[in-house]
Amino acid sequence: MKRNKSIVIGMSGGVDSAVSAWLLKKEGYDVTGVILRLWGKDSSEASKGWGERTCCHVPMVEYLCQKILNIPYAIVDAESAFKSDVVDSFKSAYRTGETPNPCTSCNEKVKLPLLRRWAEENGIPKVATGHYTYWKRSEDFNVSGLAMAHDLAKDQSYFLSRTPDLCPENTVFPVGRMSKPQVRELAREAGFPVEGLLENQEVCFVSEKRVTEFLSHEIDQDHRGPWTVRTIAGEALGTIPTGIGLTRGQRKGLSVAGGRRLYVHTVDIQERQLWLSDRSDLFESAFTVKSPMGMMFEKKGKKLGELFVRFRSTMSPVPCRVEDAEEGRFRLERPHDGIVEGQVAAFYDKENILVGSGLIIRKGTGADNPSE
Repeated sequence: MKRNKSIVIGMSGGVDSAVSAWLLKKEGYDVTGVILRLWGKDSSEASKGWGERTCCHVPMVEYLCQKILNIPYAIVDAESAFKSDVVDSFKSAYRTGETPNPCTSCNEKVKLPLLRRWAEENGIPKVATGHYTYWKRSEDFNVSGLAMAHDLAKDQSYFLSRTPDLCPENTVFPVGRMSKPQVRELAREAGFPVEGLLENQEVCFVSEKRVTEFLSHEIDQDHRGPWTVRTIAGEALGTIPTGIGLTRGQRKGLSVAGGRRLYVHTVDIQERQLWLSDRSDLFESAFTVKSPMGMMFEKKGKKLGELFVRFRSTMSPVPCRVEDAEEGRFRLERPHDGIVEGQVAAFYDKENILVGSGLIIRKGTGADNPSE
């Protein structure tokens, strides 16, 4: 088979990457599976069974490649990169009052770079992943970008919004236009153990997403409790051990009684204060981003078409406009409660094609003492 039909598929042990590998093989590609070893053999995560793992299960990938797909595979050690660029960065962000997005960081700094490096070292021109997104040409920018998946509930273009150097010539997404039920049906047709394949989730290294508990041993003495808890109207609600790990808009896990539904409004790291509010007080219109990237930011001095933004992967795009391109200031056409410092703002054109992204650095009215 010709070498230009060779492709590397990043595999996690999940149904999406497994079906992607199967589809590529059916299309005539010379497929090689690559699994990143994110956890050392002695870690608690590495010892979990197939159905208990949250991401990148090496034994499952070995089984799929050897017993069902009949394709070669390679295991790439990514433990050090994953720890420093994802886990440690996750901890550091929360210690400074930001809310990180580890899945976006993992794609940007670990998974895609290591996958491409292995492919290049082995003379293979293309890589593929099981992400739900696909390539589509933007009329406004006259270039191809990642489009939101047809199955919006599973769209993963947001998680790739910070990954540089992606293009149709080097990266393929075989299941990007499919729905999850369609992928599962293909998995059954291929003979995969569908019920045993893992379903990837956000923050794969935090059990049940108990962030505060995960970070508890990382908190230095200056940031340990008690933290005072107040509403933005000044009502005292008591104390909590720490506010590290809480994020703006969070309602569950606050361990305070206010007589009504209250949400995290501001986490004041320096003063060890947690400010709560009604949900209506979280809605803002203005936001600023740092570290901009993407085609929209390369179009300096030119008028942009209609622009939309998402602050979460499951969020419907909200219309927005540029207020100051040089300063990275934007304004929403209608207020939203998802403007959270440290999160990714992913921008889309009118056809739901990803055109840029930035990291939110300011929460507008929530940036200062809320009681003032």
